[in-house]
Amino acid sequence: MIKTPHLRQAHACALALIASTLSVFGEKPAEVSPAFHVDTKAGEILDQYCFSCHEDGTTKGDVRLDNLDTLPQSERLDLMNRMLEQVYLKQMPPKKKTQPSDEEREQLVSWLSGDLHAHNASKLENKLRLPAYGNYVDHEKLFSGKITDAPYTPARRWLVSPQIFRYKVHELLSGDSPKQVRPINYYGVSNPFIMPDVSGVLYYDNDKLNGGIFLAMLNNVDWMSSKQLEAACIKNGEIDPKAPRHYADGWRPKDTRPAFEAIVLSKTPATDAQIAEAIKTQFAAALHRPPTRDEQDKYLKLTRDAIDTAGNTEGLKQMLMAVLLQSEFLYRMEFGAGEADSFGRKMLSPREGAFAISYALGDRSPDAKLLQAAENGQLSTREDYQREVLRLLDDKTYYEDEIDPSLIGRSDPPHLASQPRIIRFFREFFGYPKAVKVFKDGERSGYYYQSSNSIHRGSPGIYVREADMLVKHILNKDQHVFETLLGSEEYFVSPIEDSAKKMEVLEKMYDHFKDTDWKKNAPQVVKDHLEFIKNLHPTYTRAFVQHEHFTAAMIHIEKFREKNLRPNPQWQYAFGKNLMLEAKGYNFEPFDWDYTEATQQPFKVKNRMGILTHPAWLIAHSLNAETDPVRRGRWIREKLLAGRVPDVPITVDAVIPEDHHKSLRERLDKVTNANECWKCHQYMNPLGLPFESYDDFGRFRTEAPLEHPENIIKTINPGTKYPIHFYKTLPVDSSGVLDSTGDPALDGPVKDAPDLITRLVKSPRVRQSFIRHAFRYFMGRNEMLSDSKTLIDADNAYVQSGGSFRAVVVSLLTSDSFLYRK
Repeated sequence: MIKTPHLRQAHACALALIASTLSVFGEKPAEVSPAFHVDTKAGEILDQYCFSCHEDGTTKGDVRLDNLDTLPQSERLDLMNRMLEQVYLKQMPPKKKTQPSDEEREQLVSWLSGDLHAHNASKLENKLRLPAYGNYVDHEKLFSGKITDAPYTPARRWLVSPQIFRYKVHELLSGDSPKQVRPINYYGVSNPFIMPDVSGVLYYDNDKLNGGIFLAMLNNVDWMSSKQLEAACIKNGEIDPKAPRHYADGWRPKDTRPAFEAIVLSKTPATDAQIAEAIKTQFAAALHRPPTRDEQDKYLKLTRDAIDTAGNTEGLKQMLMAVLLQSEFLYRMEFGAGEADSFGRKMLSPREGAFAISYALGDRSPDAKLLQAAENGQLSTREDYQREVLRLLDDKTYYEDEIDPSLIGRSDPPHLASQPRIIRFFREFFGYPKAVKVFKDGERSGYYYQSSNSIHRGSPGIYVREADMLVKHILNKDQHVFETLLGSEEYFVSPIEDSAKKMEVLEKMYDHFKDTDWKKNAPQVVKDHLEFIKNLHPTYTRAFVQHEHFTAAMIHIEKFREKNLRPNPQWQYAFGKNLMLEAKGYNFEPFDWDYTEATQQPFKVKNRMGILTHPAWLIAHSLNAETDPVRRGRWIREKLLAGRVPDVPITVDAVIPEDHHKSLRERLDKVTNANECWKCHQYMNPLGLPFESYDDFGRFRTEAPLEHPENIIKTINPGTKYPIHFYKTLPVDSSGVLDSTGDPALDGPVKDAPDLITRLVKSPRVRQSFIRHAFRYFMGRNEMLSDSKTLIDADNAYVQSGGSFRAVVVSLLTSDSFLYRK
């Protein structure tokens, strides 16, 4: 785009416009802090429960509490923050000591919190908003039915998710909501948001706009506004259409919106009417609403100043940028509207409700029907919300399928499984997509495991895709969803649409080479028949000219021919050092399957039970070269038992010592059974150790190898590029202990992972913990005690519907917690 001599003045106008629209970085005036004093009642509680360990002469943990009034303010506030956290989270007094009553604990918390707030120094509230602290809300109280508070969500302005941002950019530049599964990538736009890389709900409302995000957005809006005008600039001769594209992003818009084009192509300064129309157009494109009267007047004046200074095109671009820097482009606004009810709550405005529903079920802005319902006053009751939620859940054209339909067959009904954000809940909850980020050395697997961060190739990517297929299959049935996800014996193993052609290629190749000396001298055979291989199929040439891939393919066909079976045309067989590489993660070879059963998807697999024994989940919750019973146990404690595990103290070096003659379990027990370590590990180890019957590649086992050179007992192919080592082994002990299910008949010792999972499936607490995480996902926040009715209603909806996740979604999105702000 041609730059005018007065571009600097135009940018000054734009910055004035930006400053008038952003209030993110405003500072409050300093407040005068009151003098410190210990509340009388709080002092009595401290004297009764705390001073015996934390006063002059008995400062356990180097903490003294009887001299708070003499400490410098910064030290006192830091100490009081630690006191508040430990008292609120019931970490102090220690369990062996006399405990204060609930009323006394609340009084102490109230005093500590009040003083910290008076100094604007309280840290606990922000910490409790983090996903990891959701379980600190008492589970028994939440589901007791005794909480009568009216549910609500605090009024909020929260950042959009990375996925929503991507769609907003696409809607802005394409002019409509994308129909495909994913919008195209715009390589001139950097996504400024980063979500945590953990198992569990990721998108929360506690992320704030910071300087890094703001600077990234300055670059983004410069690129986007240029693209909005690029087609018109080409028409106007400001950009040479034959020149290299303005940005190396592989994309150029086909047209410019008429209101913008009229200004760019005008030979005279734009009129006020033209500017006003352009302002309305940009507000509709970026914010999905018309400007207010004040906004229209403000933008008209400042845009006129920019155009008079720098010309039509550059002045218009500054207006486009300023609108894109409005808070609404990055934030979701949910404050409620109208008169507050008797509980002080305001219902979402119809427009707020339309966006809340749309972003709860997907990543795109509200469709035309939802916006029309809001404009017509048909989004103001619970029944209105239910009508729109059900419509969108059933509308396959609005929420396209996130998973390639060829992976599961085209006969599946357009039910919940077609909702990409609903599928994403299960991906985040179980955390199995993290498998692609765990590095594994393929040599340790005997070269079957191909590490890759791609969802389409490599063992971890294939496993993640297969787990997605299982989730979608269960959601399509929508009965006993959670129990089936945990307890199913059915699995999918990577069928693809064009595999019949691949099988024909393999058989054609085998018939050509079967009488050659391929077994003894594959490299020379490949070299002698290179032209045939190159002409066989262009897709496979690169794989087959590598003789180990060629040999593996020949072995594959030969073994099927020996059994008088034709290779199943519905399956993909990877061209690697072993074929059907991912099958080895399930402990079976393609040649050993029951042919008739293997053709049916899904089919039962031995020694497996649901997602928690799926290779994707096992790899995701493992270390690079070992299993990880601590992480696996923590996941079960926090995700299924609504439990809590204290943070690792900063003084602890959480490393399992090496010992090449002992199993991982023995080494873990040695270091964690000490009193200090066991305070935390008692919540994790007994739940994670039953999964020791699966190695870190997800394979079932009864013996664990002692992987160290001194323990090698045999090597195949020594001295070659692909040696395979066999090690001494020890029997696997997969016993553990289950507790806190809420049912004494379920608690107790367990013999292995299937035994553990079978009991978990029967626990109402486990089901309720699942409901709690669904709540966090669709509300974007942790639950509060006042959400008790919402959670009980969602749990009842699940039970009464026979385990329908759809029923849970409808219940949550029509609850008071979703509808009301306070």
